[in-house]
Amino acid sequence: MRTPPQLQGLRDRYTSLPYLTTLIAGTLIALRITGLFFSGVNGFLALNPSAVLHGGFHRLLTYPLVHQNFMHLLFNFFALIPVLSVFEEETGTVGTAGCLALFSVAPGVAYVFISLFTGSTTTLGASGWVFSLMAYFALKDAAIRSTIYINPRFQIPTWSTPLLTLLVIAILLPASSFLGHLLGLAVGYAYGLGYLEQAKLPQQLILKAETALSARQLTKALPRFISDDSASKHRVVFDGSMDAGVPSGSTSPVLGAQTGGTSSPFSGQGRPLGS
Repeated sequence: MRTPPQLQGLRDRYTSLPYLTTLIAGTLIALRITGLFFSGVNGFLALNPSAVLHGGFHRLLTYPLVHQNFMHLLFNFFALIPVLSVFEEETGTVGTAGCLALFSVAPGVAYVFISLFTGSTTTLGASGWVFSLMAYFALKDAAIRSTIYINPRFQIPTWSTPLLTLLVIAILLPASSFLGHLLGLAVGYAYGLGYLEQAKLPQQLILKAETALSARQLTKALPRFISDDSASKHRVVFDGSMDAGVPSGSTSPVLGAQTGGTSSPFSGQGRPLGS
């Protein structure tokens, strides 16, 4: 039986993911399965403000990797992997690792700080990453398409599309971590607007890391490792004067942008950071 072209494209996409995206995907699944046998996994890795204040700083990095259940994981997985793979193609494997750390720690620290006044509860899940990446790509799309027409009489600013997703999730899933999602969005917007440049991995450090990996032949051993130089060829410089749509060659997945002239099959949608 012949595979439909749409399913073929989807399968090809998921079997050719960049290295870090593949590693993250495998880690999410492995930790959820591990949690079935060791109930303390989530408790040790989730973002518990009280535990962080008592020295559990590792939680600021690990909370996006664990999920409440398989349904939570399923939604986060299919929301995260497409946008993360595009981001890695544009940013490079080492650079993306640094950005994911930033997208974990920055909202995590803010969440813990706010918990001092609100008593915020433990939260977990990769949708904080999803919202940060959605905000980043929405800003990229806004640079070339300032508004989106819902109908001939109603339009919204392109940059605001992740906010609509945030509100929809808050309404449909009131028990979800609205604060966690909001902080993820804020960090994504700040990153996209250039306010977190000083917090990014320095270019020299990225190149040194890649040189060290190359010296040990690891860049060739790691499947689909994307160097900074290779990633730079996928980056698109947007002309803010353009208003006709996403130019051919753009890899932004948020608004169904085009990649090499072919419509992307992915669109990033959020999932609650905690349930």
